[in-house]
Amino acid sequence: MKTMKRLILLLAIFAPLTTSTVFAFGETLSPEATEEIRLVAAKEKLSKESNAVVLYAKGLCCPSCAIGIRKMISKLGFVDHSRFNKGVDLDAKTQLVSVAIDETKKVNFKSLSQAVKTAGYDPVRAYELKDGKVLVETLVTEELK
Repeated sequence: MKTMKRLILLLAIFAPLTTSTVFAFGETLSPEATEEIRLVAAKEKLSKESNAVVLYAKGLCCPSCAIGIRKMISKLGFVDHSRFNKGVDLDAKTQLVSVAIDETKKVNFKSLSQAVKTAGYDPVRAYELKDGKVLVETLVTEELK
């Protein structure tokens, strides 16, 4: 028992100081990606997928994050559940959430932001592809509860 307490204490002291990959419950946690990396990844994803949007969800760092975010976003009426995994694809390396949009419906960014916030993450930016260009929209989180 003392060994376990010492290990936890050492992890608490040294974990914040490391820049290498961290393991928690057998999963790899990803370090924060830069905006340049996210923009390239978003453009690549959007160029491959029609009727989709990509969100930067701050705090998304491991595959387990997918559970809560996917659960909340898949409840939205404009999500195309036949694509990705229940309409949602997550990339913990870039902290990006891709959402398949039903072609007969319009995306509601406020609802999408609220779903991400309810799942415990901060929705920061949305990326959309229009006429071959990636449009970046800052998402407002102050109004979300």
